[in-house]
Amino acid sequence: MNEDIYRKLWQKLADGKELSGEEEEQLRKAHRQMLEKELEATANDLSLDHEEERGMAMRRKVDQQIADRKRKRFRLMNFGRIAAALLVGFTLLAATYWSWSDQTSNTEQLASQTDILPGRNKALLTLSDGSVISLNDAKNGTIAVQGGVHIEKDKTGNIRYTAKGEPGATDVALNTIATPNGGQYRITLPDGSIAMLNAASSLSYPVRFSANERRVKMTGEVYFEIEKLQLSGKKGNVPFFVETEGQLIQVLGTHFNVNAYGNEGAIRTTLVEGSVKVSARDGQSALLKPGEQSLLAGKLDVQQADIQQQLAWVSGDFVFRGETLEGVMRQVARWYDVEIDYPPHIGSLRFNGMVSRSQPLSVIVKMIQATHKASVTIKGRRLIVTD
Repeated sequence: MNEDIYRKLWQKLADGKELSGEEEEQLRKAHRQMLEKELEATANDLSLDHEEERGMAMRRKVDQQIADRKRKRFRLMNFGRIAAALLVGFTLLAATYWSWSDQTSNTEQLASQTDILPGRNKALLTLSDGSVISLNDAKNGTIAVQGGVHIEKDKTGNIRYTAKGEPGATDVALNTIATPNGGQYRITLPDGSIAMLNAASSLSYPVRFSANERRVKMTGEVYFEIEKLQLSGKKGNVPFFVETEGQLIQVLGTHFNVNAYGNEGAIRTTLVEGSVKVSARDGQSALLKPGEQSLLAGKLDVQQADIQQQLAWVSGDFVFRGETLEGVMRQVARWYDVEIDYPPHIGSLRFNGMVSRSQPLSVIVKMIQATHKASVTIKGRRLIVTD
């Protein structure tokens, strides 16, 4: 199958359209052939970094051509069982190459270790009265009612706020959703906006937004799709504000991601669609355009963003492009809920690669070990990395 047909099938899938059984098989076969071709092309080159770059370049080429057609419209893509099959296929092919290049020593070592499963949908919801609900344990349907607002969990696990009746006395009260290490969660806010929380993150918001502005506070990492709302009796839309430690983001209707983990060294705001104004507490500000990213680490800078890398977690992937070991380990610690131990002098080692977040920790371990840059040992819920 030529690359153009391959792109068309991926595009159809990204648009949420059903593929026929024949098209599913075509896409699976084409994906497998492309990966095998890339691996074969590097069979005589034992530098895994080179192999990874070639594989990532292939993926970026297809992604970019799709993105060019949809630059003005970004959607969260749920590829369902097809995507799962393709990711598994990618992982198996990559694992085959890694095992071949690394011989059998690391494979035997991993086989003797107890694997650690990836994170899952898991969060706590704290209501305005202080009561706490475990969302992953709560049954589907209405889980709480506050001031005429019903908090409901649908069959997919998503939390929704639905106003039923007149505003009550608790309208200005805040709710907070928080994910632990090894957790993530999706919520539909009272105004219809969507927020997806990564591991070790939190989002606080009122059960009803005011008519003139919408304001939330967050920690960790959250992806937003903001609903446009018309100001009552006025021109323009109701502004939406996102507060983090040291930063304020003002948006109207847009899709963006905010990474504000305290141990990341900078707050990253990545704009996918629309427009946002990022303001630092000291008065610095910047207006972002789609495809741009602001970094706040004392100074507020704006640069072009690698959208696929920054939003990989939303689509269920890890994407590493020149990522330091230190950066890789921070993501691994949050998603797999493990402790990390490594000597400071290897923290600057850089890695390239892509793997599904649905894979167990051993897949990440194998990816790191196959580079021959570091050795990894799993002891309980502790990951020990040495050179």
